[in-house]
Amino acid sequence: MAPEGLPTVPRCPPRAVAVILASLCLLPWCSRQARAWQQDDESSRRILEFPNLGPVPGAPGPALGPGPGSFDAGISSGTQIIGGRRRQSILPRGKPALAAASSARGMRLPEPLPAPKAVRRTEIHAGTSALDRSLALDPGPEGGLTYDAAIERMMADNLDIRALRHEMAQADADILTAGLRTNPLVYVDTQMVPYGNWSDQRPGGPTQYDLNVTLPLDVSRKRQARTVVARMAKTALEAQFQDVVRRQIDNVAKAYVGLQATRIEVLAAEASVRQQEAILAGIDEDAREPGLSAEERRALAASRRRMTMAIEQSRSTVLEATEAFEDAQETLAVLLGVPPEATSTLVPRGSLRVDAPPPPPLDELVRLATGCRPDLQAMRIGVTRARAEVDLQRANRIDDVFLFYDPITYQDMRPYGKQDATSWAVGLTFSMPIFNRNQGNIARAESNVGQTRVETASLERRVAAEVRLAEREYRYARRQLERIEDTVFTEAEARLKQAQKEFDAGDIDFSEYEDAIEDAGAVAHERREALARYRRAMLDLNTAVGMRILP
Repeated sequence: MAPEGLPTVPRCPPRAVAVILASLCLLPWCSRQARAWQQDDESSRRILEFPNLGPVPGAPGPALGPGPGSFDAGISSGTQIIGGRRRQSILPRGKPALAAASSARGMRLPEPLPAPKAVRRTEIHAGTSALDRSLALDPGPEGGLTYDAAIERMMADNLDIRALRHEMAQADADILTAGLRTNPLVYVDTQMVPYGNWSDQRPGGPTQYDLNVTLPLDVSRKRQARTVVARMAKTALEAQFQDVVRRQIDNVAKAYVGLQATRIEVLAAEASVRQQEAILAGIDEDAREPGLSAEERRALAASRRRMTMAIEQSRSTVLEATEAFEDAQETLAVLLGVPPEATSTLVPRGSLRVDAPPPPPLDELVRLATGCRPDLQAMRIGVTRARAEVDLQRANRIDDVFLFYDPITYQDMRPYGKQDATSWAVGLTFSMPIFNRNQGNIARAESNVGQTRVETASLERRVAAEVRLAEREYRYARRQLERIEDTVFTEAEARLKQAQKEFDAGDIDFSEYEDAIEDAGAVAHERREALARYRRAMLDLNTAVGMRILP
């Protein structure tokens, strides 16, 4: 009996074995497809890279950010165009199935044996599994991790996000520091203290005791200007934090789709092994039948050896696909903050096929992106912050004025036999802005305003280009999937069934039927590839726009 869920596999004569082997043409692609998801250098680097907020837009510091050890944020990763970089197929094409398996493992399969002349013709149904519609649409086990649940867990448990939340508390501390006033100064002194005693022969004094209080006066309102700059810096920092979250959601999307794809490859590889084992059992049963000629027995023995070797290769493919699936689990676990001991529990729940209405027109998508993208919002806030820096540098032209107040001056008149005297005093100390009027810092701050405006305009253009590229990728991915499912997939399935009937009836030879099986396997692979590309294009469009417009 065939395993549950698989098509019925009858006992196969030697001539059918070679045909059955050709139907397993998807096997070498399984591991390559799974590996392709793990070898996306760009996404894997960004997934495991520690996200940072980057320098605050509009800040007067160096464009590359401060050096190591600074309290300020580090180097920004910059905006990355995500739309058109996936034009190349993510599931690389390979050689024909058996040839690819042979060359990849350094093995050489035996030449196909000629079909015995006296062989019973039996119906062959195993080839139809190459176009199994349910495999690519498998929703996963009940209780698995959905995409929405993955995002929620990332927001709650991602260690990088949790670390960057402390930037907000630090920004609040900067606002508090900027709003603090300068402390007053208290000065106590004693004057006219004699060496010995005053006398008529040695007059002097009287001894005087002073208490002075110095109060700095911020006449140019530097404290208010510092507070405005700090508040604008925090507002920009909040937008930058939102952009980090946007990029991390994009990383989760890539990792999640990769986990779905590798899981499907494991299922495909395991189903192929079960099918081959069923075929091998049919060969053994045929070999036990009496009345076979010596030629037929030799052909069955050769077919059994060849099938046994194919099963071992398929089992190796299962191991490779399983390894790729576990790698995808590890990548997603890092993003979700899942402990290592619970990584193996990450199994996706949801199909790669997600039906959704078309997104808004391109002009509307660009308008949405330029209006809500947090990185662009941060740059616009940075322009305002840069203007506030100019006001701060202009306020710094004038130093604080120091108000001196002496509430009491005590003069000791006892050596003269007179009444003690008390008095008070007041005074001002201020600088004369003749040489240093902070001209350099003012010029630098004004130049920074122009620089930030240009950077904002550049980012607006890049955001619009990113949306156009992502929308174009989505449009072509959807068109390709519709073409495959509406035309290519249906025609290939119909051709495979017709070829099977014609081969069973003896109307076509083996080579023609083998071509139909190989075409069916290629179409099934192409459909799974198109599904993965379409799903990823949907999520990329959400990232490019900066809001979830597609499920």
